[in-house]
Amino acid sequence: MKAGRTFVLLIGGLASPLFAGGPGAETAADEDVRDLVEKQAKQIERLEGEVSRLKEHQAASRASALEEDIQLYLADTETDRRDSRGTIGSGAFGQRVRVGGYISLEFRDNGDDSNSFFDAHRLVPKIQADIAEGITFETEIEIEGGGADVSFLSGNEILVEYAEIRFEIIEDKLTFKVGLVLIPWGRFNRFHDDPLNDLTDRPLVSRHVGATAFDQPGIGAEGTLEFGDGWFLDYDLALVQGFDDGFDTANGVRGARQSFRADNNNNKQVFGRFVVSPPVQHLDVLEFGASFAYGKHDPAGDLTNYGYALEVFLKKGRFEMTGEFMTLRVEQAAGAPASAPRRLSGWYVEFAYHIFPAGWRGKHALLTDESTFTFVVRVEDIDLNHSTTGTEFRDDLQQVSIGFNFRPVERTVFKVSYTFVDSEQPGTSGRDMVVVSWASYF
Repeated sequence: MKAGRTFVLLIGGLASPLFAGGPGAETAADEDVRDLVEKQAKQIERLEGEVSRLKEHQAASRASALEEDIQLYLADTETDRRDSRGTIGSGAFGQRVRVGGYISLEFRDNGDDSNSFFDAHRLVPKIQADIAEGITFETEIEIEGGGADVSFLSGNEILVEYAEIRFEIIEDKLTFKVGLVLIPWGRFNRFHDDPLNDLTDRPLVSRHVGATAFDQPGIGAEGTLEFGDGWFLDYDLALVQGFDDGFDTANGVRGARQSFRADNNNNKQVFGRFVVSPPVQHLDVLEFGASFAYGKHDPAGDLTNYGYALEVFLKKGRFEMTGEFMTLRVEQAAGAPASAPRRLSGWYVEFAYHIFPAGWRGKHALLTDESTFTFVVRVEDIDLNHSTTGTEFRDDLQQVSIGFNFRPVERTVFKVSYTFVDSEQPGTSGRDMVVVSWASYF
């Protein structure tokens, strides 16, 4: 625009002599041309302002459209198995708060003397909130068995599974968290949502050595570090109240989880998990992980518990494999009985194969582009007290589960499984289980 104005002034200056008929006429012509040039210059300035405002508006519109596209992309990718705790549900309060969760219902025949039954197992509301830039809050509240404090209900509870305020210090690389922290102890504790998994029952070792779903009041930090050539390292650390001295052979560590409002000693427990993701040419995903636990559990703060876990996850096309080993050593006081476990351990390996006939897609409202059939097998073993054999049903227990499930969409699943159960406890033969379940995010 400045070049245009200069061009008009130059033309005006060159044209002025053409209108000159004499000294008086030259002056009048000059004044007319100057008036014309000034009017055109003001018009050009006005046009420059309009163009500038249009450019700013266009840039803002593009930025808004780009931000909207990014949010849509993130929403589409949040069903990824590696980020089960991503944005959920629908927005409220100007999109600042998101509400969702999951539900699961089961039909069970446990193969023992009990009757088969429907189990309203879990209803888990999830809430996420953006407090300010770099500050977020998220929580899960688990309702089992229909609620609590109602006379006709049984096996029921309401429990906060985690509630974290998160401060993003360095984008992706370092996030500080405080609250009821989801404990980084084994792989399954992070991926415990019912709709996420291909079998209804959680692995034995994850429940009785890993204490899934396991949270504690405390502080933590997590992040992802990227190295050259496509290598990634995820880390997750937590300092919490940890275990007390409630370990037993029947249920492992589940009775050793502490109150959310008290600690039985002045020592705190540290947990950590590290996962390496190397680039592998012939695999879609490969992850190796390791976890550790260390703390003091007796009231005097003298006895130590410590352990580690190893994990692997790989995916190639329709095939997935997950494996995990966990062990925890528990120091006992002198003279403690053999029923007080000194070492607990277990492992599982799970194989899944996903398939769906392409010609079926779109034939029915439930046969979508996301629909999947999955065949799954899990082999597992647990020993909740290496000092004894078969003193409790889960003391030395092996299981093989064979399952099939159907997902009309990724977030909703119907599962059926048969589990072969082999316990070293006398008189527990013939306890194979049949489980049918329905689970869905919402």
